[in-house]
Amino acid sequence: MRFLPHIFGYAMPAMVLIFSSCTSEKVDNETPGNHEAVFPDFITSNSEYYDTRLDGIPEIDGESYELKISGAVDNPRTYSLEDLGKLEMVKKTLTIECIGNSANGSLMGNAEWRGFRVYDLLEGLGIQEGASTVKYISADGYFTYNTLDELQESEVLGALYMNDASIPPLYGFPLRIIFPGYYGVRQPGWVVEIEVLNTGPEDFWSGSGWKTSTPMTVDSKIFFPANNDRFNPGDSIRIGGAAYGARRISSVEVTLDKGMTWMPATITRSLDKDYVWVFWELMITPQETGTITINSRATSADDAVQPRADTDYLDGTNSWPEVSIKVQNGS
Repeated sequence: MRFLPHIFGYAMPAMVLIFSSCTSEKVDNETPGNHEAVFPDFITSNSEYYDTRLDGIPEIDGESYELKISGAVDNPRTYSLEDLGKLEMVKKTLTIECIGNSANGSLMGNAEWRGFRVYDLLEGLGIQEGASTVKYISADGYFTYNTLDELQESEVLGALYMNDASIPPLYGFPLRIIFPGYYGVRQPGWVVEIEVLNTGPEDFWSGSGWKTSTPMTVDSKIFFPANNDRFNPGDSIRIGGAAYGARRISSVEVTLDKGMTWMPATITRSLDKDYVWVFWELMITPQETGTITINSRATSADDAVQPRADTDYLDGTNSWPEVSIKVQNGS
């Protein structure tokens, strides 16, 4: 799977390698067979997390790195990596999805991030009256923003650690912004400057059509079975996946008839927190031969229901995922 250009969550066709957040090996979803029904790790390892970026990985030396704070603050200054490491740290477990992820795509991951509160850092330097926005500037030329309200309400982090290790260069070493509940396009890595502005929000994709200010929406994914898996009549078939979005997930359902009837799935693993995926599963035992089409939908704690078809892909796609399997004698 190859894409360009993008940064932690945007993608359009071209030539940069993407790593799956769901498995360390390529999942064969098309070759007929009977694939193993295994969940990925609930916390996505650093080696399996998805990777999206503008181009190459910026080379940043941690010893000489400096974060510049500029703009509408009373005391602009720079911080070394050692300085940042001495700030009060907060840990958040978050599921983040690429805004360009397709229905049932693998550009997503669930990791533990540890870092400082960006608002607290700026407030300590004296935010000037009239300031409204902060702009993050990355070493690769990417830039995006938060409003000051977002910094306070969402407890945005300047993350230094990913799964208890320094953030790998692939994912934004030494500093990545973590914005809970939003797509990866708003979570830049390799940040070298934070500029406090009196002007409105603007980012790298302003004017492109991409609606990067939109929070993640309720979504689900089917991990197994895979497309074209084959079973015999009477086989017990395990269906499993994840559900996630901008709020915690309250329920997941599965349909085998395009939404005419629904079966409740069992949530088998959850942290019961906003912005963290849950794992779900259920069993079916088909008696007749033929093709079975499986769809899932999730519902969030605020009663948002995943739609059958989301036609506006520019603000993230959350259509029902779909997998088709074959039931035939002698499979």
